[in-house]
Amino acid sequence: MRNRGHETGTCATCRRTVPLLKHGVCRLCRCQAQAVPRTWQRPDLTTAATTGQQLFIADLVRRVHLAALTRKRGSPEAYRPVGGSFWAMPRWRQEPLFIAERDMSRVTVPDVEPIDSAFTAYVSARAEASAEAQGWSPALRERVLRSLYLLTAVHGPHESIKASTVATLPRQQVRRAITRVTEVLAHLDLLDDDRIDPLDAWIHRRLSDVHPEIRAEALVWIRIVRYGGPRRRPRSTNTVRNQVNASAPFLLDCSKRYRTLRQVTRADLTEWLAHCSSPHNEAVALRNMFKTLKSQRLLFVDPARGLRLGPKPTSVPTPLSAEAIQTLAAAAATDPALKLLIALIGIHALYPHQARALPLAAIDFTGGRLSFGDIDHPLDAFTRQAASDYIYLRNARWPHTRNPHLFLSSQTAHSRTPVTIGWMQPLLKDLPVTARRLREDRILEEAAVTGADPQHLCAVFNITPDTGLRYTRPFHPDPISDQDQEDTP
Repeated sequence: MRNRGHETGTCATCRRTVPLLKHGVCRLCRCQAQAVPRTWQRPDLTTAATTGQQLFIADLVRRVHLAALTRKRGSPEAYRPVGGSFWAMPRWRQEPLFIAERDMSRVTVPDVEPIDSAFTAYVSARAEASAEAQGWSPALRERVLRSLYLLTAVHGPHESIKASTVATLPRQQVRRAITRVTEVLAHLDLLDDDRIDPLDAWIHRRLSDVHPEIRAEALVWIRIVRYGGPRRRPRSTNTVRNQVNASAPFLLDCSKRYRTLRQVTRADLTEWLAHCSSPHNEAVALRNMFKTLKSQRLLFVDPARGLRLGPKPTSVPTPLSAEAIQTLAAAAATDPALKLLIALIGIHALYPHQARALPLAAIDFTGGRLSFGDIDHPLDAFTRQAASDYIYLRNARWPHTRNPHLFLSSQTAHSRTPVTIGWMQPLLKDLPVTARRLREDRILEEAAVTGADPQHLCAVFNITPDTGLRYTRPFHPDPISDQDQEDTP
């Protein structure tokens, strides 16, 4: 009797009657013998008689050997250089039987011996490459390398490192380095980001006092606004926050009278919007919410359908007072970043997001121009001096940075991202004006000097014709409105 070309007989090791391979042993005993490393010696075919046999799925051993052979002879992607040697990232990861939380708060470098020194060296080499590309300072580089050593010393190559574990590192080890550590681990596909989404936490706090059933219905709408749906594209974080802020007071008011949004009537909406300070903003959010819930078949009728409040009243821009301008000048004299920000917004009328995204190359001292995208303005003396002072401070504070943007912070200096609105708000916090008022004052000044020509404002500041007419209205009142006032007895 033959089985795949092998004769059946009694195995010399396990004494079973099965198909035999070479030397009179079965395949199971031979695989058990080959699993025990014996350096240059041949496998001991009697190993199964003393150690027992490990069962395996059919053809699994052969596939594992072929995979190892492919990695040994395969493409360079399977191997990553670490110094003068090569280390291979495992293609498969063994899922743990249970997940134990690690507390790294009391761990120091001399106390830890790495589980896999090649793995630790590989992660350190990639961190060094990121440090060179992003211009980390020597102190930050040392903190990141020390933190990665601690993490990779207690994690094997087959494990993912949780973001919550990174947060438990000693504060003296990772001061202002946690963001860079998580970036390196995420780039290497080693990070398990188990952190709570800050926007989710904020939404649940904002709706914490709403009735549970109404909150559940509102969360369906918020989820579609955030992530999109059929024929609905996802919205930005700012849009989600604005719509939740606009609808939250109405949801709180409904929670006092109703148990579900299906009980809301058209009269409830009309009465609520009549007492709102900004009814147009809240009407947009409420119409979106009820329309979405109706499409999801959570409502029988859309009470906000066809709700109209008339045209939204437009505000008339007003110039800044002399006292506010003097306060701005005094504050700018002591802060180079604020001085340059005031110059970009108050002289060149840039939007705040344009000023934050402005690259360093946009300031052309030789040609005397401020150019970036659609912006192309001559560089006046005040802006030139403000830019020179800030760039000198920027180079002194972050000499190794690779960030191409003009404005930097302690976080963005070690990356390539622009500063956020959270960096700009503290600069203008104690001033009597906002960035929007400062920009409006500059456009009003240009309109007063040039005879309030809306076409000139559109060409200089790259604004729409309707916006240009808005800034010329204080100088040329609407003749229709004047005629109405004359006809009124």
